[in-house]
Amino acid sequence: MIPGLADFTPGLQESLIQSRGAIMVHEIAISCTCRVEDTYAGIKGDGKERRRDAFCPRCRGDGWLYRAPRTLVGLATSIRQQKNILDVGIAQPGDMMFSPSTDAGCRPPASNRIGNWDLLTATWDQPLDDGHVLVRGAGTSAENLGLRTDLSPDEDRLWYEPKSAVWCEDEFGTVFSEGADFVLGPGKIIKWVGNRPIRGKRYTIKYNAYFEWVVFVPPQERRDRENADLGQLVFLRKRHVAMLNESPVAIPEDRIPLSSRIKC
Repeated sequence: MIPGLADFTPGLQESLIQSRGAIMVHEIAISCTCRVEDTYAGIKGDGKERRRDAFCPRCRGDGWLYRAPRTLVGLATSIRQQKNILDVGIAQPGDMMFSPSTDAGCRPPASNRIGNWDLLTATWDQPLDDGHVLVRGAGTSAENLGLRTDLSPDEDRLWYEPKSAVWCEDEFGTVFSEGADFVLGPGKIIKWVGNRPIRGKRYTIKYNAYFEWVVFVPPQERRDRENADLGQLVFLRKRHVAMLNESPVAIPEDRIPLSSRIKC
């Protein structure tokens, strides 16, 4: 044994994952076809190369499509909350690391390994930071009347799949209650059934959500000195944080596919 090196004991990591691992839904990220990147696409001078369509009916302006959902088992670890890790420039408080299983029956095949900008959806709920500010009825008002939002006049779209509400109030301080005033779901929907904010006015809702995590840097590949695959180490950032300047647009098809869960 080389001094200073620790041998990796096969089975210990996998045993921990199988006994304490969390289930997440993995989806492959691909660029939407509205993001033209062909060198010759703008040869006529229209300047549209490398530009995505803000009103694309496929990605709704997000620029990403997510395909082939399947479940993975792995260890999910929150990044430390100290702000000094911001100086490293790699992670920030609230990020997460995920180590998927190395078991052949639970990990993705070589053609479906986790890649940059892939999406992993948690199957457990967490509070949505400081909440989500929406404009009541924005999806069915003004210029959005001509868009296909698949929203009814009493519905608004959320960032994530909700489980339950924590708090909801409008810009005038009026508080609204889940069940009496609104219901959550199915999908990323808040539906108003009773008292509601004035149409066109802002309101905040904080809710327990099934977070979608974006692989914001290429996963770390880990191998031992005998070239054995020790599995990937994946760095994750909440989708609405990773796309801060191009906030994710929640669309009807964006629902966590728990019904397709594969047990390992």
